[in-house]
Amino acid sequence: YSVMGSTGTGKSSFIRTISGDQTVRVGSNLHSETLDIQRVEFTERNSGRKVTLVDTPGFDDSDISDTDILKMITNFLLNEYDANRKLNGIVYLQRISDPRFGGQNKRTLRMFQKLCGTDTYRNIVVVTTFWDKVSDQEGQARESQMKSSFFRELVDRGAAFMRHTRDLGTAQKVIDHIFTLHEPTFPMIVKEIREDGKNFIDTAAGSMQREEVDKLITKHNEDLAALEKEM
Repeated sequence: YSVMGSTGTGKSSFIRTISGDQTVRVGSNLHSETLDIQRVEFTERNSGRKVTLVDTPGFDDSDISDTDILKMITNFLLNEYDANRKLNGIVYLQRISDPRFGGQNKRTLRMFQKLCGTDTYRNIVVVTTFWDKVSDQEGQARESQMKSSFFRELVDRGAAFMRHTRDLGTAQKVIDHIFTLHEPTFPMIVKEIREDGKNFIDTAAGSMQREEVDKLITKHNEDLAALEKEM
């Protein structure tokens, strides 16, 4: 299973909770403690099932660009593809405590969707976190809005929506659900590169990131021109 999402959504904390591995680095702020790919392997005590969780760096981290993070994740997935190791499930964490689903949340979600591809949506579990930071009424309202708006395409194509409340029980439910999915998959970006022969920059996710960078460059040049004119 691969665990993805923005920085500060609780990816490493989720993995530490379900695995019991206290060596997994957990951050206490919005700076990522995961600047590389962390593979955590463990055997469930009750069922004896062997589980491998992959902790990925969060997009929107100030210490590393989204492009570098995307390349890092892609290289890892390519290695998994070459070893014929498919993903049983992909966990996408999203804070329920965010008062609004802003621009960075939307960009990160779009990047995630482009990386995975629609054929992978049925293997995705969207896990909302930080329920202790909101009231039940507020959290339920945001959850409903996410399902019907921002995550609608994912949900319509089979993605599950679940909650994690910092305890082992809710984390275990996520893993149990993924074990019911009988068709492991490869994310679209590795199929684009390995099967279609595309370069990274020509993949759906790579193209989107290039567009974002081009927009930032254009905006920067416009701001610089305005400043020079004012001076």
